[in-house]
Amino acid sequence: PPGLPLRDEAGRATSFAAAQGGRPAVLVLADYSCTVLCGTTLGLASAAMRQGGEGAVLLALGIDPRDGPAEAAAMKAAYVAPDAAWAHFLLADQPALERAEAVLGYRAAYDAATDSFAHPVGLVVLAPDGRVSRVLPGLETDPATLRLALVEASEGRVGSLGERVRLFCYGFDAARGIYAAMVRRMLTIGTVLTMLAMALFLLWTWRRGRAA
Repeated sequence: PPGLPLRDEAGRATSFAAAQGGRPAVLVLADYSCTVLCGTTLGLASAAMRQGGEGAVLLALGIDPRDGPAEAAAMKAAYVAPDAAWAHFLLADQPALERAEAVLGYRAAYDAATDSFAHPVGLVVLAPDGRVSRVLPGLETDPATLRLALVEASEGRVGSLGERVRLFCYGFDAARGIYAAMVRRMLTIGTVLTMLAMALFLLWTWRRGRAA
């Protein structure tokens, strides 16, 4: 939501609309304590935008409510630049974060054993009015693809529900642990149901043949 109350890496009150400033944007939801997956994604997004994101802004939103301005500022300094005016690393309290995730169709699962989050990795391209235009893979998007997506976003093209589904699905390849276990369970259940359906079909066919 454009007017959702947020804070930036300096601790100042802001919102998506204020940070975006009426420009197309690339939004990355990230754990500011994660230097491997999230740091790499932000670094790649930053590099791609330097080559193909003229006039756009990079927005990062922390998914761990425990993080504060210090963590956001450190992540910005490490993977973008501390004085990059075109990048805003944002923070939200739990209710605001849940609302943002619900609107985007995004789900992050906290794993207490590793004190980390399993979550989708994607670049959400926003139109100037804050609506979702495209969702791109966070670890595979090249500058040319991002440039085209930002051009489409600047023209007000808005994505379908499938774009939100795509963001959720990006978590299955990139985030191991919790999501991997979920996928294994789903595949196991699907296999069992398929085998059961086939067995019932064969039994029905056999009985029908005997009756004939």
